[in-house]
Amino acid sequence: MENLLPKVKTIRVMLQETDEQQNAVFRMAFKMHNTTNYEIVTPESAEKPDLILVDTDTADGVEKWKGLKAEYPDVPVAMFSTELPTVTTPYLPKPIKFDTLFPILRSLAQGGNIFDASAHQSGDSASSNGNADTRKATIRRFNPQKGVLGALKFASRGQQDIAVLHDGKPILIVFPSIQRVLLTVSAAELEKFCKDDNLAVTCKAVPENPQWKEKAKVTIMSCLWQVALWTAQGRLIYPMTPQTVFTLKRWPNLTRLAPVPESMRLSAFLTKTSVNLNILYKVMPLEMPDILNYLAATSVTGFLATDAEFTAQAETNVSGEQVNVSSDVPDSQMAKDAEKVAGPSAEQPRGLLQRLMRKLIGK
Repeated sequence: MENLLPKVKTIRVMLQETDEQQNAVFRMAFKMHNTTNYEIVTPESAEKPDLILVDTDTADGVEKWKGLKAEYPDVPVAMFSTELPTVTTPYLPKPIKFDTLFPILRSLAQGGNIFDASAHQSGDSASSNGNADTRKATIRRFNPQKGVLGALKFASRGQQDIAVLHDGKPILIVFPSIQRVLLTVSAAELEKFCKDDNLAVTCKAVPENPQWKEKAKVTIMSCLWQVALWTAQGRLIYPMTPQTVFTLKRWPNLTRLAPVPESMRLSAFLTKTSVNLNILYKVMPLEMPDILNYLAATSVTGFLATDAEFTAQAETNVSGEQVNVSSDVPDSQMAKDAEKVAGPSAEQPRGLLQRLMRKLIGK
């Protein structure tokens, strides 16, 4: 049986014109980041870089940046500097901020986080370096009661062994008595089925079969978590809205579940405070798809508590429905509490990596 957990992605980063202190900061950050494998490569390495960072604060930095753009035309070559660039370019601002480093690196590697010099010079407020005061996003919602996810949820709540069928053939078999699931298709096929909002599935009780149970190695919890991620695809789980207040009942065992970017940070934050999506988007500088995938996974597995019961019906079609999220929220007590929990104190940064990075940077 294939492992449900997807392989950790590797992003190869080439650092140019950076000093030993900066290199040490990046190495430490990359070593302690577990949802994506960041690897530092050199021009002499056999591996081609996925992203190049050039410190353009140095005397030869800009010329080096120009040369690398010509040498690697199909690789993002980003400026890494204190001052805003005078040209349009992928951009990572100094000083390094752990809160935003990895979301920016992921965006850079995908060809994003472009600083638009012309827009900045003309006074436009929406430069893409993420420093605007207000963040806005238009997101879609999905119904967790439909498709493979809805069938898996239904089967996991009962007492009988149930097969989830598509076109009369089993996709998976759920054994509630031992909290296990048997996959009868490959992980790649199951992912494809999960991403189809209109997939027709049925549930059918199956007789006791010890041999099937013996082959069932995936826990119901990890299967629900993974299927929720594949189904969500960066969408908000219905019937949550940007105003729904939520918190985390307890920490998920993230070492046994499929990785979600920033899941450690979100878990630490949401076990300490209650927020809605607008406030979370304001105080946590994370990418919206990562937030929404995490909410879907924790909701389906029972870790997320909300201020309203989920009453979505199977026939409710919300797959194309869009809602707006904005970090421009009233200065409420909830927002103040969230900002206090999210931000490190002036005297002591919260995380170990932040403290070590501050020492390396000399602050």
